[in-house]
Amino acid sequence: MKIMHILFAGAFALASFYTHAETRILELTLEDCRQLVIQRNLEVQASKLGWKASDALYRGERQALWEPTLVLSADRESNERENNSEQFVSQGVEDFSERNDIYRIAIEQPLITGGQVQLGYTLRDLNNNLREQRELEGPERDYEAFLGLVFTQPLLKNAGPSVTTSMIRMAREESEVAFQEWRRQIMQSLGSAEAAYWDLKIAQRRVEYREASVEVAEKILEDNRARLDAGRGGEAEVQQAEAGLALRETQLLEARQNLDEASSRLKTFFAETIREGGFALRAVDEPDLTEVAESEPEIFETAMQVHPDMLLRKHRVEQERIRMNYAKNQTLPDVNLQATYGFNGLGESSSEAFDRVEEGDFVSWSVGVQVRVPLGGGRRVRSEYESAKFRAEQGELMMQSSEVALSNALSTSLRRVSNHHAQASNYRRVAELNQTLLDTELARLEAGQSDSRKVLDTEERLTEALESAASSLVRFVVAKIELELSAGVLLTNRDLDPMTRTLPERIGAEAPEPAAGTLPDEAAPDTGPGERPMQSRPVSR
Repeated sequence: MKIMHILFAGAFALASFYTHAETRILELTLEDCRQLVIQRNLEVQASKLGWKASDALYRGERQALWEPTLVLSADRESNERENNSEQFVSQGVEDFSERNDIYRIAIEQPLITGGQVQLGYTLRDLNNNLREQRELEGPERDYEAFLGLVFTQPLLKNAGPSVTTSMIRMAREESEVAFQEWRRQIMQSLGSAEAAYWDLKIAQRRVEYREASVEVAEKILEDNRARLDAGRGGEAEVQQAEAGLALRETQLLEARQNLDEASSRLKTFFAETIREGGFALRAVDEPDLTEVAESEPEIFETAMQVHPDMLLRKHRVEQERIRMNYAKNQTLPDVNLQATYGFNGLGESSSEAFDRVEEGDFVSWSVGVQVRVPLGGGRRVRSEYESAKFRAEQGELMMQSSEVALSNALSTSLRRVSNHHAQASNYRRVAELNQTLLDTELARLEAGQSDSRKVLDTEERLTEALESAASSLVRFVVAKIELELSAGVLLTNRDLDPMTRTLPERIGAEAPEPAAGTLPDEAAPDTGPGERPMQSRPVSR
């Protein structure tokens, strides 16, 4: 079993002995939530595989530039003909017949300049009828050998390191694009999971508030019944209390249903289904009302450096520039320099021919230039160059458009954070005032100066105020998450950004090591780096 597949094993083992009447609760910190998203979220894992695939292509292109090639060939040729007058005079026979075997081995090495150098050895096993027809003595076969270098270098088209490395740089930019897409997927999944975590938190709060509301209604109903039995109260107050309790129990059932749905939504980010789970999640962290310290210009400057969308745009623009420069080079004439230098050898055996080559007495060399110019002016390559220029300009404009959209999004997000902060502070004050009013009404009820209806109305207003205060606080926290998403700093702020790692670490990295002391060490199963067991406790429902 893989390490991250046993992430819940400790929690499940601790809760396995409880009966089916009890719901297993996995207490989840926000840091636990983040780790689970990184390690288990299927969209994150799929995006990471996409980046690894692109990176493998980049590394392959980079290594292919310097990779030599071994060339082996073997040919057999047969030729029979009648000699013309010139051939008869030179060969002294009326007809010519040959059976030759040609073997070649060479190593080709590409050069950063766009050229190629080849070191090769050729052996020709010649067998013909010249000796037989001219009644010459000696072996019927000759062996010709050649050992030398062949150098080919483009002078205009396809010449120079910038052209030679175009495919490498394109593959590198594509790998970076895929890497930023992976970062963006992590960031979006984490942001959505954190928002779902806080939705779970507010659902828990609503259940707590509704349970407290039911307790108040039960206490009032109990007191009213006692007063009715003592002859100090009326049947109407009992009925009002019963109606208030029934309403609050219904609201509690609704709150618990919303809690189950919030738990299930959060499980989705961990690739856990309802039928597999058999447990519920419980958010244990508390939201924070701390305001954003950075100014808009500071956030925008940081976003330009780390936002996945902005970096992705930059790499796309660079890709188009590479394409444009390569297409421009392809419009040049095709002029190639070719030179050969080597040594010839002839012998009655292959070893004798090679020995003659080693002696170096018979040198062979050549130098030449080949020019290829399309008579129509190279219409296709010129059209491709024009198209590449337009795409490069398009990329620049899209980059500018993204900067404008980013600036506006940051401004809107900052205003939303500020507004939600003010709302959360106001709702908190409203809840405190309603708590004071409820305490006063309860005291008056005890003194016989109030009635059940006023207390229940005041308690309902308090519960609504508490829910509004909790909801506004969560909206503020979620607005901060949305601001971090807009600025692209969500991963950086949580020290989870894979961009801060080196390339080998990026390829093999899962989640970083968890902070020490975040979960108790006892009853913890063996886990790998970045993986921790979850806490579990039974809660009767």
